[in-house]
Amino acid sequence: MSSNQYVTLVMLRDLVSELTKERISTMQQAFVPANQPLFQSNRSSLSRQPAPSIPFENSTEVAKLQSALATISSDVPRGDGSMFTGPTGNPNGSYWLGVVWAVASLGWISGKQVVREWSQKSMRYTDSGFDKAWSDFNANHPNPVGVGSIYKLAQSFVHTTSSAKNAPVEEFLPSGKYALLSAADVMRLPAPTWRVKRLLPDKGLAAIYGPSASGKSFLAFDLGACIAEGQLWFGHQAIAAPVVYVMLEGEAGVKKRLMAWEKSRGRSLPAIFSTVLQSVHLTDEHDVLSLADVVPKGAVIFIDTLNRAAPTSDENSSKDMGAIIEGANMLRQLTDGLVVLVHHTGKDTTQGMRGHSSLFAALDGAIEVRRNSTGRTWTVAKTKDGEDGKATPFQLVVHDVGTDTDGEFITSCTVEAANSAIFVKAPPSHAGPKSTLKAIADLIATGVGLMAGINGAPVQVRCIKVDDAVTAVAATLVAVKSNKRTYTARRRIESLTNSGHLGGSIDKTGDSWCWIKP
Repeated sequence: MSSNQYVTLVMLRDLVSELTKERISTMQQAFVPANQPLFQSNRSSLSRQPAPSIPFENSTEVAKLQSALATISSDVPRGDGSMFTGPTGNPNGSYWLGVVWAVASLGWISGKQVVREWSQKSMRYTDSGFDKAWSDFNANHPNPVGVGSIYKLAQSFVHTTSSAKNAPVEEFLPSGKYALLSAADVMRLPAPTWRVKRLLPDKGLAAIYGPSASGKSFLAFDLGACIAEGQLWFGHQAIAAPVVYVMLEGEAGVKKRLMAWEKSRGRSLPAIFSTVLQSVHLTDEHDVLSLADVVPKGAVIFIDTLNRAAPTSDENSSKDMGAIIEGANMLRQLTDGLVVLVHHTGKDTTQGMRGHSSLFAALDGAIEVRRNSTGRTWTVAKTKDGEDGKATPFQLVVHDVGTDTDGEFITSCTVEAANSAIFVKAPPSHAGPKSTLKAIADLIATGVGLMAGINGAPVQVRCIKVDDAVTAVAATLVAVKSNKRTYTARRRIESLTNSGHLGGSIDKTGDSWCWIKP
């Protein structure tokens, strides 16, 4: 679907919504009278009442509903579905079920989650009780409760809990496409919440980008796993949520990547971490709707990579990039969550993401991955009300995850924290350890017996067998008795491993390997 087609659909949808809206006074007349039961069986009374308009689901209307609910306590008895009682029309004190049904009447995609989050603030809340109440809503009842009653209830709380006098009822009522918010209105809006604190919001559009072979996909996979677990990610607390990883590049390697992660962490990935291996085109409305249909509400969706999700688009075209952004935004609106695009940098990596600049402008968060001769880092390139520009070093560690039909090892990588140059361990100061480390470095420099990709070692770090290192070090110990040289060399290598100057690992055949830590 082209950008223009999508915009036209949105315009038509908004136009229909506007044409069906009534004036606020008409909407108020359509509210259930305070002295009338919520579900009036007399259809003649209904025929005299114009049906209240249902606001179209968009970010403004959702925010207004959340703002209204924020003023209403959810810690009240369940009730019978009514919100008001008596000739004065005061809240009846048992309005919880009425609020749930009023939100259900909207038919919004995000409605259930919005009112569930409001309900969860009550000590009375249970998942089963909420789900039962939600399923009990009857949209075909002759006189169902409407969302206007929520705004009326919110208004009553405003009058009760604030010093404001004569605040207009329209303050919380659904209006047209645009709304003018005062400073007080803004202050009552829900505070932004994080999915990864000071890094990524819980809702919106974000990106992880970097050059090829920089490790961005491994980094994105690790980030998704930490979100699914609700664990710290490089010191940033992740708030748990379902994760859907759409693997459009390297699909064949997803099993290896998963096995490596579980092996390195010693546990299984959470059940709420899911993968999608079928092709997804963000510019195809059917694909976006179909994907949104299976994604849990409030989930984090990783699209890896953007290029494969829009294969026929010209990323440098403002029109094509606009269509990509529209598709990604549609996906995150339908799922009420966060969409993270894994993307490439251009030929000039200093210019940031590849393609039209409108993409970066549309992001709520961005992580840039870099790789140079000193290692790999990720940097907060953009964040809302967070700390950007900070670089964090990381490394890729190789893990054996099995053997192929020829008996050769199958490997994959995981992301691990790495020390920055500021914190690199100082070289040994004593002559013995210094000469031992030099002997190992000289052996590595010869290229004899070297191996990269050893289990537990950083990617592309050259490793040697410990026995070969012992032989090389022993040959330098001319001042030590010949029958003690091998023992002394092995002890010095063990000491350097314990001090963190050398890394060590044992492969599946039982051979010990070592390498000089960067």
